[in-house]
Amino acid sequence: MNNLFFQTDGSLILALSIGFLSLSAILILFILSSRFRPALIQYEGIVAPFFSLPAVLFSLTAALLASSVWDNYSVAIKAIKNESQGIMEIISLSNSVPLFQQTNLTALAKSYTQSIMNDEWQTLATSRSPSRTTEAKFIDLRAEVFKAANIQSDKAESKALLNALFSVNNARETRLAYALIDLHPVRWYALLFLGFLVLIAIAFTHLSKPKALILAMLISTLTILTPLCMIALTFSSPYQGVISLSKTPYLPILKSLNQ
Repeated sequence: MNNLFFQTDGSLILALSIGFLSLSAILILFILSSRFRPALIQYEGIVAPFFSLPAVLFSLTAALLASSVWDNYSVAIKAIKNESQGIMEIISLSNSVPLFQQTNLTALAKSYTQSIMNDEWQTLATSRSPSRTTEAKFIDLRAEVFKAANIQSDKAESKALLNALFSVNNARETRLAYALIDLHPVRWYALLFLGFLVLIAIAFTHLSKPKALILAMLISTLTILTPLCMIALTFSSPYQGVISLSKTPYLPILKSLNQ
């Protein structure tokens, strides 16, 4: 997003809408003008299927770009679910294993979960960076897990507790790593250029029919803007914008502790 000189998804969508609607209007005025129309009408014989190539390439490029973006979202969603499951497992072991019942694992796990939802989710949505408060609470939880596991390190319960911690740690690192989607702007520029070629193609297939030209350009512009705006809504970060990740996977942890 920063490489495209836009700070928010809304500003990018607004720029795309204004740009393509303006381009469509300019092409219509250019073709219908009495000055250039005689020179352009000689290209009327070019068949429409020849111009379907830009539309096919635009669709393919948009699908590949959207797939890359949603793959990042899928990884982040999986990390959130794995982290919440790992926390639940730590709490479950703390409550069910007599060896761990005298520790502070449950309280620290609850504190860490609350900090994720109240502190870190805000920093990820604004500055795309982890919260120092949440990081400190995770360190406390990790230290308590090591302390509890070292009481009897050869026990299966201790190994299960450590595995749960490793699951939380790996999921947390993945979740933070995907706070900023790494999407090269050249791929976005290529998609915009193909969208421009689609409008050119539509314009040249309706040279002799002004009303059909206007309607075709309007429909084509709206069609192009639809996938572009959907991609733009997910272009910056999984934790920002209208289409952002939900923190609801952490809610069952707090509900189970309050019961």
